[in-house]
Amino acid sequence: MGRRAHSAPMSARLAVDAVSWRAGATPIVSDVTFDAGPGDFVALMGRNGAGKSTVLDIVAGLRTASAGDVRFDGRPVGAWSTGDRARLVAHLPQAVRPDLPFLAGELVLMGRYPHTDRWFESDADREAVEQAMRRTGCWNLRARAMRTLSGGERQRVLLAACFAQQPRVWLLDEPSTYLDIDQQIHCFTALREECDRGATCVAVTHDVNLALTYATRLVVLDAGRVVVDLPVAEAVRSSGWLAHFSSRLELMTTPSGRPWVSYS
Repeated sequence: MGRRAHSAPMSARLAVDAVSWRAGATPIVSDVTFDAGPGDFVALMGRNGAGKSTVLDIVAGLRTASAGDVRFDGRPVGAWSTGDRARLVAHLPQAVRPDLPFLAGELVLMGRYPHTDRWFESDADREAVEQAMRRTGCWNLRARAMRTLSGGERQRVLLAACFAQQPRVWLLDEPSTYLDIDQQIHCFTALREECDRGATCVAVTHDVNLALTYATRLVVLDAGRVVVDLPVAEAVRSSGWLAHFSSRLELMTTPSGRPWVSYS
């Protein structure tokens, strides 16, 4: 249930069309199709091994699809120059080396490279870095070596680099990894604010309650295929899609009227 058949509208900023990818003879994702426009916050979900990270890597241009294609603003991903794509798309992968040989502020400044004039940062670049680090609560870490940071501190710095990049398309693989509860809420709130300003976000997450609270769409993969593609407003009215995660989940409503998934 819950999968909608559609072709990407002309206004789609991101269109994933019948994408498949194999590891040797083993199919990892098959015929994955969805689209996202300005203002869309897509929660890409599914059990471990469902193909979420593979799809995100294909969209980011890090893997080449075995079949199908990905388009940004109607242009195939391969038709974008490296610089143009870097100004359009920010990608936060699932895992980043913890021993990166940079200070936190230096790493966030790298998010400005698509906008700099050659290799010289401007006052505007430095201001963007400060704003991004303050937004993710890591400005106080700017002079710290990345290797000395905790997992949560490092994740906030990596998120700040994405904010400094000022992309129109956000691709994030489990952006709340290592974050405490308050920082998880802060992270998803900030991403939703970007979408409310017209950005497009696709975020892999396992947290169904964060998805229901902040996303506008749910796209669920099961065994490498899209099995659910629903607006959140529709998903909160029917719990059938939860069966793709666990039989122990129940869709409830809090006293304030907010949808909430509990487990037994």
